[in-house]
Amino acid sequence: MVDVHVEFSRPKDKRLRDEEEKFVTHLREGITQVMGDDQKSKESIEQVVHKCRQATGKFDKDCYRYKLVTIIKDRLPKDREQLEHYIAIILADFKINDIEVDIDEVRVDDSIMIRCRCKTTDGLLGLEKLVASGEWDELFNLVMSCLINHTVTASVSISEEEFKRCLKSLNADAG
Repeated sequence: MVDVHVEFSRPKDKRLRDEEEKFVTHLREGITQVMGDDQKSKESIEQVVHKCRQATGKFDKDCYRYKLVTIIKDRLPKDREQLEHYIAIILADFKINDIEVDIDEVRVDDSIMIRCRCKTTDGLLGLEKLVASGEWDELFNLVMSCLINHTVTASVSISEEEFKRCLKSLNADAG
């Protein structure tokens, strides 16, 4: 298990905390909705995930990722339209990288915390790449800035110790 932490540069105030809680609630609902979809929906998602993983060029990968985001977005609850797209991107990234999320461990403490179970070394390395590239920093910047109507800077991280422990465990399971 690897915990992904999302911290914001703005000092914690009640409004930021409330919006973090709302976002986490919607993320949990999205995870439940997408992971619990009917068999036909799961199959269509898995087909696109497979094609995305098999794609060799960046353009093809991006096209399949966009298609996956669209499929997932169509399955999300429509009560917070501004969040649907961002949550769909996060869920697509989890699916593409074969990462399971412990729904009971998506929460707000001092930061937003998302507990991930990487099933493969490639998935763990994909998660590390998403975090290290700054892609998720930008994504969470957009999410929270949109929610609180104020610019914030997000910092998404995973513990190097947890990463190494998970990588060691995956390598031991593989060998």
